[in-house]
Amino acid sequence: MSFKLAVHDITILYDAFPILNEVDFSIRPGELIGLLGANGAGKSTLLRCISKILMPIKGAIYLDGNKIQQLTAGEIAKTMAVVPQESNTDFDFTVEEIVLMGRFPHLARFQKEKKRDKQIANQAMQTTGISHLAHRIITTLSGGEKQRVMLARALCQEPELLLLDEPTANLDISYQVEIMDMVTQLNKQKNLTVIAAIHDLNMAVQFFDRFILLAEGKVLATGTAEEVITSEHIQAAYKIPTTIYRHPLHGRLQVAVHKKQHQKRKTKLGFQVHIIAGGLESLPILDALQKKDYSLSLGPVADQDTNYQYASYYSLPVIKTPPFSAVSPTEDKAHLEFLEKANLVIIPPITFGEGNLRNLQIVTQAQERGLPILILEKEKIKAKDYTQGQATTIIESMTQKGAVLVNKIDEVFSYLEKFKT
Repeated sequence: MSFKLAVHDITILYDAFPILNEVDFSIRPGELIGLLGANGAGKSTLLRCISKILMPIKGAIYLDGNKIQQLTAGEIAKTMAVVPQESNTDFDFTVEEIVLMGRFPHLARFQKEKKRDKQIANQAMQTTGISHLAHRIITTLSGGEKQRVMLARALCQEPELLLLDEPTANLDISYQVEIMDMVTQLNKQKNLTVIAAIHDLNMAVQFFDRFILLAEGKVLATGTAEEVITSEHIQAAYKIPTTIYRHPLHGRLQVAVHKKQHQKRKTKLGFQVHIIAGGLESLPILDALQKKDYSLSLGPVADQDTNYQYASYYSLPVIKTPPFSAVSPTEDKAHLEFLEKANLVIIPPITFGEGNLRNLQIVTQAQERGLPILILEKEKIKAKDYTQGQATTIIESMTQKGAVLVNKIDEVFSYLEKFKT
């Protein structure tokens, strides 16, 4: 199989310290690669090696099967373009002049640009949306506009491989998305191979298909987001615990960093509240209680549910169930143990189906032993009953036996204050 780029066992030292250490990977034509890693992991150094700005003391890099160390700068520039993290734009060149510099590798020494070169430059400016800036002086542009100019200059080289070093650094969110949209479209439309060093992991998984994760100068992991973006890998690379979950809108993996105060948090209030969680509907009350430092437990809930992810993030006790499965006897037992420790149970307006109906039935057993029940937005619960009325019947029975009904989260806290006194 042919590779657009092959990096074989390269090592590079700074003051005898290995910045890259036996790095090895291959990239196929047309791939869209996110290069990940903490500051100092070696991302920028690797891109400089690939573009021959730096030379490794060991190993070799191949571009289209040719050893890059044996290619001239001009030969490399006809195939590969680089958009650095920072560009020197202190001179009063116009945008058009900057973009036309991308044609230098295709021109003979002292040769002026021809009509075709200017057409390519105009196309690059159109692609990056800067045609209206063609006659503006580069120093008068904003950071986002300058970044688009640098991208247009790179495209003017007509590259097959594009290297981007932190292309969204210091840009606001609109420019970040704009730049990444451009890059992914170029990848799709022109089969342009792209390697981009990215700091923002959540943005990276939105736009890239494959990833290379560096840690301490070595390749820690390569592959898809599912193979690379794991809590274990992020802990090893960034030295911080995380929770990995799927975004509810686009379904891609997301990284939630555990703040130190969450890791070491001590509950100020010993009052134990158990929440019958599930779906987005239970998150508001769960989050409100957590912020007021109540001691919380929740579940049973599926391990793909947002409530389980919330519990993992805040290190809350939670009963985990497999997705799309009914609650098992083992999980029933764990649920009863949680209820024995609780001072109060809250039932949010969640959806009830055959899979989680058992949770309500277990709560009725705890209520019979005297455990107080708080039902939040009863009417909404009725509207989300998919058990042929069984859940509604249980809720009605709970209210007849003394369960308290509230319609707003503020009422929950008012009740809790009365209950504790």
